[in-house]
Amino acid sequence: MYVPSLDIYGKGNGVLQRMLSSVRKEKIKKTLLEKKEVSVSELAETFSVSDETIRRDLRVLEEEGIAKRSHGGATLSNRVKTTADNSVLAGLFVESKRIIAAQCERFIRDGDCIFLDGSTTASAICERIQQKEITVLTNSLRAINMLNKSKTIKLICVGGNFLSSRQSFVGPCANDTLSRYYVDTAFISCRSLSMENGITDSDDDSARLKQLITQHANRVVLIADHTKFGKTSFTRACDFCDIHDIVTDRPLTEDWLSFALSRGLAVWDTRSDEDESETRS
Repeated sequence: MYVPSLDIYGKGNGVLQRMLSSVRKEKIKKTLLEKKEVSVSELAETFSVSDETIRRDLRVLEEEGIAKRSHGGATLSNRVKTTADNSVLAGLFVESKRIIAAQCERFIRDGDCIFLDGSTTASAICERIQQKEITVLTNSLRAINMLNKSKTIKLICVGGNFLSSRQSFVGPCANDTLSRYYVDTAFISCRSLSMENGITDSDDDSARLKQLITQHANRVVLIADHTKFGKTSFTRACDFCDIHDIVTDRPLTEDWLSFALSRGLAVWDTRSDEDESETRS
């Protein structure tokens, strides 16, 4: 990959420099989210810029809570809040999302009413349910756009304040609308989950909406890829007692499996493919 160096442009071309800098930082952010660490020298070579330019980029990403600088590079920050939005997350762990979506399909039968949140993993579920005769309640703009042409799905949209970073509707209006409905199964995501701090998210509005839907669903399915375990984000969304199932893309560690089973949760991961009726609960 080659990106023109900012160093070759004169100081008078500030707009172009800022544009290229923004693109470069987004690519660095995506690399961090995917690989968990980056090297200054490797990034400088990739983007054909100086080491100092990369250091400045990493300094900005550290201020945003994405990176934690180290000698010679940076690692993905473990700070409780992240500003990564769905436009970045949609391109990450695509196969993981497909694995989770395939597992989730077992919970959805014709005639059901389900809730899908604004996560990119929920979008992967949308790809698998186009022909099902179900009702979908969602606050996700992405899900609305993916399902609105289905001839078999009854789509109920939860409006409210539009959260651009999540491509979803949140806030008091969304919560008021959501409180009027009850669903068979709610599929909710999270930014992080830890044994000590429960299921957490990066903003209060999204967390509140998830708290609400757990009270209005017969079954709550937490969808979380392997990178989210053992971490804590900004605000509590719900606790493990509020969910019934965990669906993930890799076999859980023995510690996590024991923890989940001790709380009466069913675990669905790649081992579940061997026997679809097995819940290990």
